Amino acid sequence: MKLHTHSDKTAVTPLFGLVLSAPRQGSCVTDPSRSPVPARVRRILVVDDEENTRHFISTALAGAGFDVNAASDGEQAWEALQHEIYDLLVTDNEMPRLAGIKLIERIRDAGMSLPIIMASGSFSMEGVRDYAQLQIAALIPKPFDIWEFLTIVRTALRVSAEDAAADLGTFQQLHAVPQPIR
Repeated sequence: MKLHTHSDKTAVTPLFGLVLSAPRQGSCVTDPSRSPVPARVRRILVVDDEENTRHFISTALAGAGFDVNAASDGEQAWEALQHEIYDLLVTDNEMPRLAGIKLIERIRDAGMSLPIIMASGSFSMEGVRDYAQLQIAALIPKPFDIWEFLTIVRTALRVSAEDAAADLGTFQQLHAVPQPIR
């Protein structure tokens, strides 16, 4: 992606048809590229049998700064999950070889706790309620607004990270100071 510079020294970068301005010289905004501790890039697996949808979602997520892998069906996703660690799964439901809901059941049966977003035109909120034990983080009906989708992705990742931190904090509180036996 080519970076354009204007005479007022504001850099702009095209992203999904929008123009984003970089902070001006002397701005109070901290430059994230100079962070002493770089943030870990979150990894997302996108599963959809429709190539255009899979490409659209993957491109949007990669453009938002995520490390994205894609699978064309539930079986291919299951294989990827056996070899890689992901922070989030985005899956369709109706797919050949292994439907999204069956993939989620397999993931949960294996003890994997990653957050899962179901992006489907055929799965309803009632369906999610019927599968409450699978802990689906969000259901996004297709077609969806990409900006809303990205907000939901960020929220699911943040809530997951907060839950993990809370679990660690609770563990540390329970086990940090041994209590004397009386």
